[in-house]
Amino acid sequence: MLRRIRSEQLQVGMFVARLGGPWINHPFWRARFLVANEDQVRQILSAGVQEVWIDILKGRNVPAQEMPEIPGSVPTPDPMEATTAPQCTATLEAEIVRARELLQSGKAVIGSMFADIRMGRALEVSGALLLVDAASRSLLRHGQALLALARLKARGDDNYLHAFAVCALMIAVGRTLGLPDDEVGELGLAGLVHDIGKLTLPEAIVRRASERTPEEEEIYRRHPSAGYRILNEARLYSNIPLDVCVHHHERVDGRGFPYGLVGRELSVHAKIAAICDAYDALTSSRPGHEPWSPARAMEYMAVRVDTLFDRRVFKAFSRTVGIYPLGTVLRLRSNRLAVVCAQNDADPLRPKVMAFYSVSQSRPVPTELIDLRHSDETVVAFESAAEWGYTDEQLMEMYAPQA
Repeated sequence: MLRRIRSEQLQVGMFVARLGGPWINHPFWRARFLVANEDQVRQILSAGVQEVWIDILKGRNVPAQEMPEIPGSVPTPDPMEATTAPQCTATLEAEIVRARELLQSGKAVIGSMFADIRMGRALEVSGALLLVDAASRSLLRHGQALLALARLKARGDDNYLHAFAVCALMIAVGRTLGLPDDEVGELGLAGLVHDIGKLTLPEAIVRRASERTPEEEEIYRRHPSAGYRILNEARLYSNIPLDVCVHHHERVDGRGFPYGLVGRELSVHAKIAAICDAYDALTSSRPGHEPWSPARAMEYMAVRVDTLFDRRVFKAFSRTVGIYPLGTVLRLRSNRLAVVCAQNDADPLRPKVMAFYSVSQSRPVPTELIDLRHSDETVVAFESAAEWGYTDEQLMEMYAPQA
């Protein structure tokens, strides 16, 4: 488990996983080593190293009373005040077409990567890096198309597309938070590999539809540490995927696993992963769980801010996907059902919607595009598409028909 500390907090017995700053400026030829004596500590300080990543699974940790947050380790701007996302350069319909192709190629890349791990081969991430770059470019062209499409997982594809969906969400949230481009790319890779440790577990435990026994739950909770070992052996160029892999099930109140860390002990990257992973899990079909609507998942998570999820990161997340994410079914004051087809950044509670069904008449009606900012219609409640006989794919055909 990696932790970033100030160089003056470094002590004999700690295991250095990475030194901050240009490598050529300090005298250590090894990238990873156990600090054996005070002379090594003095050399690191005299070399001008400002921060150090330590692996507390391989060496000493910093005492809790000495763990103030490192200035600059978390972006300071409030995400609600973040710069508006770049204007879309593609229509939703056009980007949906590209995103479908990207998801198909992504499934093959992720499937090959997962198969290598199951066969005991070394992890190869070159294809994954190309996939992250393609996802990043898609989100730049249109900020919602890929996110909406990645929720639509066919049975049997959920393991692959969960990784891809979390990748896309983490890229988008990283941008909302104003993180540097290279860091956003590393977040995308982290999203792809965050659950890779599950490949080491018995399939029956991972896909158990009923509640796991205490023994099974103990085995299940080993997957973050197993994933960390896989990534550590792969010698990735960044610590962010390792950090996210081992910490994405931690929660800010200390009730997560595997270490029960609290908010101030977690990086912004781990906090982003926790929210993106939970959201996609809630909105996806999996054994023992029917998919929730995006709005229901957002409501569930919102009431758990400051207990399970970090407040500032959740604000950025809600700004990214919308209070009512694309594809959400809403009941309007006119007793019609409408699907959210575009966000209104200036007024997230009043998106653009496509009305398609009359509840009072119990039948479909001609579709009507409504901008709730400029209409007498108001939102009464959010609904489940399945309860009204519609699939998410059918709804997408209404607001983003295929060419």
